Amino acid sequence: MRSIRLDVAPRIAGGGRIAAIDELKGLAILLVLVYHCGGVLGFPNTLHGEIGVDIFLILSGITLAAFSATTPLRDFALRRFLRIYPSYWLALGLFGWLDAHYFGPRPWESVWQHIIGIQAFSRFAYFSDFSQSFWFVSLILVAYLVFACIRSRLDDLSLVFGVCGLLTALAVVLYQVNGHQGGLIHLAVRIPSFFAGVVAGRLLGAGTGEIRINLLLGLGLLCFYYLTFFRGVTCAYTIPAMGIVLTWMALRPLAARCAEGRLLMKALSLLGIISYELYLFHQPLVTDMNMALYHTLLGIPVPENHQVAATVVVGLAAAVAISVVVHLAVSWAFSFFRKRPAPGPAGARA
Repeated sequence: MRSIRLDVAPRIAGGGRIAAIDELKGLAILLVLVYHCGGVLGFPNTLHGEIGVDIFLILSGITLAAFSATTPLRDFALRRFLRIYPSYWLALGLFGWLDAHYFGPRPWESVWQHIIGIQAFSRFAYFSDFSQSFWFVSLILVAYLVFACIRSRLDDLSLVFGVCGLLTALAVVLYQVNGHQGGLIHLAVRIPSFFAGVVAGRLLGAGTGEIRINLLLGLGLLCFYYLTFFRGVTCAYTIPAMGIVLTWMALRPLAARCAEGRLLMKALSLLGIISYELYLFHQPLVTDMNMALYHTLLGIPVPENHQVAATVVVGLAAAVAISVVVHLAVSWAFSFFRKRPAPGPAGARA
């Protein structure tokens, strides 16, 4: 036996936004918000809300593989550019200006790397410069670039597994050799989450895929053996993140039967629509700018917990308001492009 053919039904229905994807994005950003706000307030990280990032990566992989595999390369690149950079540059510009005002200017090397979005692959000092969340842009850029290279061969799931293992091993080794703990624990170990989404998206979108028993598949899987036993690194987020995705999909029909469940689904969907913008804008407002408010403007070196909690709530409210405005503005500014017909289901977004 040289290959295993997989057939999946039902396939993802085309047309319009996918409600479940938006809801899961809303759940993911909610977990991230709990994680970051809890860190500021000193709460224990019981839920491990950082797993929300892996849910985002899985959903991104699913939607790309299901809807963007046959999109012309130029359109694919332009759509990804418009999805990532306008909102990111607005957030970077705002917090770069506030940073320079309250904490002093950043090195030009850090500035231009952040503008391009490659700061997570540079020196450790730049990884969390400006915002502790902006490293995600570097990860998603590489994910999109790799996907663009393999998207015409997604039927060969062995290729996907092989690239996943080799890329993860390369990232782990490079970060460890350079003593870059931020890149190791935040970025490298999350690479498999994106590829897990790509495999799921391929099966759900096309309904079929093939696992070929070949050297590439073996090397890809051996990479995780190498990482676990020789590098002491396990990619522990991917499986529980997939569990959350599958559990929500199973619970959706039950939630839809009651008014409270439908309200929850609507709330999560609305959060999911602005999730990318909210991810970009929330953390500086509830962390760095929060402390700057007390230290610089109010002259309180050590604010009490209730004071911090109050400004965290205000910061979250401001982040939501800004995210809504930015999302609507970016959507309106590039609506002319989104009206263009593209292969695959209309309106699907990664």
